[in-house]
Amino acid sequence: MGDVFDDDRYCFVCGEKNPFGLKLRPEGKDGKGTIIWTPEKRHQGYSGVVHGGLISTLLDEAMAYAGMSVAGFCATAGIEVKFRKPVVTGETVRIEAELVERRGPILKLAAKVYQGDEEKASATATFVTVRGEKTE
Repeated sequence: MGDVFDDDRYCFVCGEKNPFGLKLRPEGKDGKGTIIWTPEKRHQGYSGVVHGGLISTLLDEAMAYAGMSVAGFCATAGIEVKFRKPVVTGETVRIEAELVERRGPILKLAAKVYQGDEEKASATATFVTVRGEKTE
């Protein structure tokens, strides 16, 4: 693997080549990232409740897209997730992320998960810029 992070389109969240991935279309622009997703029963941990690992993954991805929109390829150096209320299956969620601070290659980001107008989870993270490119 080395020091270069190549995007071979197999990302679990957004990679169109990954047959087991979510195949979502996150958006990133001007230091903000957004994901819209409707979780299904297959995404649950407990009955009717989305697995916390998936929620953490989506928070991470939205922050990555926010960071990449201003700094290019970046990778998670640390993340802290807080769960407030269960995210339920069958209802659309909106994940919103934003760049909070940038100091050279270090990015500080924050994100929240909403169902309707209710905040369900949040995260803060540190990302670092990395060398990378898209490969086919």
